[in-house]
Amino acid sequence: MTNLQTILDNVRTVAHNYNLKYRLEFLYENDIGARIRLALVLSHNESNYHRTLVEGRGFSQDMQSILEEELVIELTKKHNAWTASYEQTVKPTISKPGQLATQRIIGEINQALKA
Repeated sequence: MTNLQTILDNVRTVAHNYNLKYRLEFLYENDIGARIRLALVLSHNESNYHRTLVEGRGFSQDMQSILEEELVIELTKKHNAWTASYEQTVKPTISKPGQLATQRIIGEINQALKA
């Protein structure tokens, strides 16, 4: 079975391929899971995004106003297999329905869990 670090690396690669910001939020003890935030940030908001993180306001209303989309992924190991649950925490403001950047990658992440 693939270890957690490999899974995290795979998810980071998928996020990078879609120009999404990858933020590891939490690791469970004994490498049994993790929580990751993937966000779509438009280029004109890049500096605001990084400044908000440095200021420690990554979960504030300030951050939500900077993001176009955000998806929280909860990874867990169950019975020698990795599973993921997904929660769209910031809905898109400019994307068209059905073409959400964060939604398009779910299938790829699910495949990455099996790698």
